[in-house]
Amino acid sequence: MNKKVLFSFLITTLFLTVTISGENETSIQDYFFELDYQTKGGEFSTDYWLYCVQYLKEIGIKVNLKPAEFHIFFGTITETYDCDLAFTDLAGYEDLNLKDVFGENGSRNMFGINTKIPYGAENEEMLNEGILIYDFAERQQHYYDWQQLIMDKILPMLPFFSPRSYVANWATLDGYDNRWGIIDSLPYMKFTSLHEGQNSTEEFYDSDAKWTELNPLLQDDEASAYISSLIMEPLLQMSPGFEPIKTGLIVDWEQDETNPNLYKFTIRDNIYWNPSFHITGRDSSSGPLVDENGTIVDPSMLMYADDGAFSDGTNQHVTAKDAVFTLLAWANPITNHDAEDYNWIHDIWVDPSDPLSFWIEIDGDPTTPELDPYASFWKYITLKLLPEFFLNTSNTTVTYSSGGVPMVGIHNGILNNSQWTAYSTSAFGCGKYMLDYYVENSLTVLKASPFWFGIGAIDGTEQDLKIKTINIRVIPDQTSALAEFEAGKLDILHISTFPKTRKKMETDPRFKVHSALRNYLNFIGFNLSRPFIGGDDNYVFLTEPGYKEYTKALAVRKAIAYAINREEINNVLHDGDYFISHSVIYPAQAYWYYNDIIKYNHDLATAWKWMELAGYHQSELMKTATKSLTSNSFMFTSTVILIPISILKRKRKY
Repeated sequence: MNKKVLFSFLITTLFLTVTISGENETSIQDYFFELDYQTKGGEFSTDYWLYCVQYLKEIGIKVNLKPAEFHIFFGTITETYDCDLAFTDLAGYEDLNLKDVFGENGSRNMFGINTKIPYGAENEEMLNEGILIYDFAERQQHYYDWQQLIMDKILPMLPFFSPRSYVANWATLDGYDNRWGIIDSLPYMKFTSLHEGQNSTEEFYDSDAKWTELNPLLQDDEASAYISSLIMEPLLQMSPGFEPIKTGLIVDWEQDETNPNLYKFTIRDNIYWNPSFHITGRDSSSGPLVDENGTIVDPSMLMYADDGAFSDGTNQHVTAKDAVFTLLAWANPITNHDAEDYNWIHDIWVDPSDPLSFWIEIDGDPTTPELDPYASFWKYITLKLLPEFFLNTSNTTVTYSSGGVPMVGIHNGILNNSQWTAYSTSAFGCGKYMLDYYVENSLTVLKASPFWFGIGAIDGTEQDLKIKTINIRVIPDQTSALAEFEAGKLDILHISTFPKTRKKMETDPRFKVHSALRNYLNFIGFNLSRPFIGGDDNYVFLTEPGYKEYTKALAVRKAIAYAINREEINNVLHDGDYFISHSVIYPAQAYWYYNDIIKYNHDLATAWKWMELAGYHQSELMKTATKSLTSNSFMFTSTVILIPISILKRKRKY
């Protein structure tokens, strides 16, 4: 072999060495262990995974994606538990009875939380205690402590984001508060001047889908609920942070001194039912129902109860009887398919000495002989008040609530009663507005009620309605609604589905854009029964001073939480619009959400600290990778260089 051939061979060898070294670099195991990441797919779910792959690679964890159809995904996280990490969400929970999610026997306990793992028994005990505490301040502190426990000592999830909902209105409209919503904001709203496309500052235009049913007991769509909310009042007023307040129909409550499961509620005085108008058949050419003095123009428009009773706006007093009837109607399977939600009503009655007060005896578990506390009952008395004088009957058949309370008046066949049938399309309440007329599939018009009691729910102050007419147009297509809004034919619009338009409106002085957090939270859930992040490592406590109350598996979960950069994900994928949550409770539930909780903000150094505490050392990972790379390259290079040398030696022999 001559020198040119040898030189060419060595150059080729060097090239092959570099090439094979590069191949070895990607094939060596540069991670401690692998985790399977399950997602139901959908918008952003895979994007989140791509980011998490990179973040966890930085601490020596390899993440494999296992996308699945929703039914398979749901079965995985609730039945087979065949994954390590799962990205999913919580939505719709309006109370703090979270045992279904974080309790040992919860149907949505995808994490594998049980009473055997460290701090699992404390978690179960605190969840059980939480639904028994009636005092609001005490209950708030209890859930603060529970949130700290579950996020520091168990960490079953890393909360990600709570999206915001966005509403735009013309800048000439004052008083709208998106946290409280349109219904509670109306007493404070007014137009300071006309805007483009507007003809009157006393009229308000909104849009929605077609409504189908105005009786709250029978409706199942948001468009119907919107109309009902305009003409009716909730029995109990709730703040946006889910705190019961005394600015609505119920102005006071007290707990019995001897029976903690017995509550007395008091209704505001001097409230009257709006006129019981039958508005079917009216249209835009119909005259006013009530004149400027609050007098009914045409009494023949009134509907009558079985016993001949009617309301003219001044003769039917709202009393505790209406509250008791409403609650029993919701608790009776005849009139409510979800009556079991009210089986905690063990007994209910009007105070014999005060027609404005009523009593509720609570039993959180009707299957046991003793009375059990149930602190989550508050959300169930926020329902819309119904007129007992009109919807109740003289039928003496005894029926029972889901909690066993006997009653008369509500009977089989009541839904076909003429009053109930009429109420479905000509409902009335004691609310801010009265139905005037509607054009099917086109428009519903409501007029300000001169009989409304005039107290704003937001701050409890006296208010009058500056908006005299509300027009709700049927525009189910949001793109069409946006065009109408921009033309000035609508005064307000939900624009969450139009992020680009929303950003333009935020800098357009003609509009105001409002945001509010939704009752929604997405997160990465940890399967506490799996190796590395759970399993046997749940019971291996750390030995480092100051960390002995934590386990090896928990240390890995904490490392993962610190490694993931949620702020970067939010900025890149959501333009920073989403709220980064630090707790398992919705941030929208401001009264209960604990903001001073332990926070897992992105910190790679802290992530590695927890990995080291768990026994996964960064130096060993790097040494292993370097050793594998170097030894493989050396062995190959040595071999290929020795071959030509050997050949040359043999050639000289001959």
